[in-house]
Amino acid sequence: MADPPKHPVEQPVFRSLMLTSLLLGVVFVCAGQSVSDGSFLSGVMLLAALFFAIFVVSFGLYWLAWVLREHELWREGRQGQEE
Repeated sequence: MADPPKHPVEQPVFRSLMLTSLLLGVVFVCAGQSVSDGSFLSGVMLLAALFFAIFVVSFGLYWLAWVLREHELWREGRQGQEE
């Protein structure tokens, strides 16, 4: 029998997306602070804000998936105790 699909919390791709977007956000903020040109600065800071937004959304989804998974495991454990 095939293994069931992994929960999103258990998949390394989701965590790597989160960490990569955070790292790229920090890199673009550092690059934006070292450049004094106004037009380039706004573009770099826009990219940094985009990557931080991706991080915040993916972190929120990861946290929600983790809470729901833990709640389901708790419910399964209680159901086994009540029977």
